[in-house]
Amino acid sequence: MTEPQSGAAHFEQTFAIAEDFASLSHAARRVLAMSAALFHQRGAGGTSIRDITGACGLTPGAFYKHFASKDDVLYILVCHGHESLDRRLAASAAAAGPTRRAQLAAFVRAYVLAHLDSPQLSQLVRREYTYLSPERREEIIERRRGLRRRLAALLLDGDADGTFHLVGGQDAATRSAVMILDMCSRTSEWYHADRGGMSGPQLAERYVEASLRLVGARRD
Repeated sequence: MTEPQSGAAHFEQTFAIAEDFASLSHAARRVLAMSAALFHQRGAGGTSIRDITGACGLTPGAFYKHFASKDDVLYILVCHGHESLDRRLAASAAAAGPTRRAQLAAFVRAYVLAHLDSPQLSQLVRREYTYLSPERREEIIERRRGLRRRLAALLLDGDADGTFHLVGGQDAATRSAVMILDMCSRTSEWYHADRGGMSGPQLAERYVEASLRLVGARRD
């Protein structure tokens, strides 16, 4: 299993250039990086503030200068994951062609590559948001539902203009959206670029094709 210090180095590199962390001090980003490594390795439920401060070489008092609680840290990390994904999806949608087929392909491509480029963060966000306090957990659940609704709406629009062929109307669109999101997000669990085989972009194209087939897409 990866040691927390080693895992934290990866997160530190990522967080150093993250837009939403630009205003944070180096020390605060260090706490976030070490917390992310520990949450990814042990789970948020199995990680205490003492674990975090010990790994960072800080006192609990130093931790509380930056964050009010472990829940705050986890919430910031989960929101960061969602915001990074949203920016990537928005950029991809803006560059996509006008057809529903092109829009779905762009969505799936960006969604898969986001999970392949930041697999540890993707795994953390997907698994650990359930440990948030109830109000924050509901906020993240609604955010995840919003992404599903956006994809389902795209599928319904494609069904209406004949690009896709869904059987079952709104329910079929929702079910298809859930299947696409789930199968794409799971790539972060098993894909390793250094083990040969397909590159990340090649794998993303496979998922694009699978998603198009799933919704009965016609050829342009």
